[in-house]
Amino acid sequence: MHTTNYPQYIFWSYSPEADLPEELVAEQVILYGDLEDIYRISKELPVALIKKTTDKIAVTGRWKKRVNFMNKIILER
Repeated sequence: MHTTNYPQYIFWSYSPEADLPEELVAEQVILYGDLEDIYRISKELPVALIKKTTDKIAVTGRWKKRVNFMNKIILER
């Protein structure tokens, strides 16, 4: 998945022309994106993939507010 539609600061450690896996794009946007970016990713990727990504993030014990926001607001609409 190309990341040209998203701000470069979300993918600061990757080449702008990189073709990244959808899971990685979802994780980076969930963790570092603004609200607009999160809404965009929720429209572009399947709900199951986003849920899998939030579950992966939740296991770390960090980013609890982001994970809760994604699960309660974005995925339940």
